[in-house]
Order: sequence, then structure tokens, then C-alpha cells
Amino acid sequence: MRVHLAAVRVDGERFALERNLSLLSPGEAERLSRRRAEDQKRSVAGRWLLGQLLAEHCTELSLPPRLDYGWQDKPLLADAPKLGFNLSHSGPWAVCALCAAPVGVDIQEERPLRRNLMRRFAPAEQVLLEDLPEGERQTAFYDLWCLKEAYCKCTGDGLRTPLNATVFTLNPVTLDKPGYRAALIPFQAEGCHLGVCIQTAEPLEAELRVFP
Repeated sequence: MRVHLAAVRVDGERFALERNLSLLSPGEAERLSRRRAEDQKRSVAGRWLLGQLLAEHCTELSLPPRLDYGWQDKPLLADAPKLGFNLSHSGPWAVCALCAAPVGVDIQEERPLRRNLMRRFAPAEQVLLEDLPEGERQTAFYDLWCLKEAYCKCTGDGLRTPLNATVFTLNPVTLDKPGYRAALIPFQAEGCHLGVCIQTAEPLEAELRVFP
């Protein structure tokens, strides 16, 4: 099953809230206005990316898309509730995933690794990390972290699901939950990790478009 992914940098004035009010409902715009400017830009960029993907792959839907909220307040497309989408941001990047099944996406910008966070992973994953050379451990940690967040977002449970409740492997990427597939997506920004998870038994195919 194919997943369409799109990413864009959010720094600069391109995604300033006052320039993009047409992407949002009045209620969404009012709620965003109370947040920091950086958070406003990330949210607006995510909605812009969703519109770009829908315009390219779901031309029958009207734009800008209307959103409803389902299980655990997970956003849904009001006019196509079975069409899955998900948003994520980290550092200067925002990313959106679109799929014909429930989908979760997560982007993570590396920061100095705190070893206590490794203890939140499953025992087998902790062993995997400890067995790696020091220079490779941080990269593998963030690979696992973004895969786990993508899975939790795909299910709609978010981080209410403990990070040790799902076991991933790397090279190849697998997880111990039947009916789900996950993948790491090569990303152009050094130190950024991108993971996606969909609810399907089919092989996962992903295509990423990075907007200038």
C-alpha cells in the first residue's frame, strides 16, 4: 500500500498565521493565535502540506479540507473519513502523510542522547542499542523513537501507549503487531529521522516530496 509523504521547512514568513487564515476554520485560527509564532507556523505548514497532497492525489475533495475529530481526538477528513492522514514537525521541518488506510508519521531532529530514555524501550530494543558502537547508537535510538511515535499516532492512542509496548527491529524494519507495517524514509536534512506506519498487511511503499 502506498503512502504519500510531503515535507517543507517552516522557517521564514511563508507560513505566518496572518497570511494563511484561509487554510483554517475560524475556531482553529483563534486557538492558534494564542500559541507561539513558531508553533503557529508549524501547524499552518502541516495544513498547507495536507492541501498539497490532497490536490495532487484526491482531486475530488474540496479545498481547504474540513476536519472532524475521531478516537482520542485524532483529526479526520470530514469529507473522506476513511482516508488516513497525519502530521508531524521537528525543528524547522513539517511533514504530512496521506494514505488509503490509518497512518502515522513522525519526524525527529537529533538532540544529545539521554541514556535514561533508552530504558523506556522494550528490553530487546535496549539490547540492540547497547550492542551498537557509541557512534551508531544515537542514530539507531532516533530511528526507533520515530517509528514508535508513528505507530502510536497510527493507532490513534498517541503516547498513551507505553514505548515498550511495541517491539521494533532495524535493518530490516519490523514490528511485533500483526496488521501494521512501518518504514524509515531517507531524509535530506542531516540529523533528521522520518518514520511512517500504516495499518495494513500489504507491503508498504512510500514516496516523499520535499517542497522548496
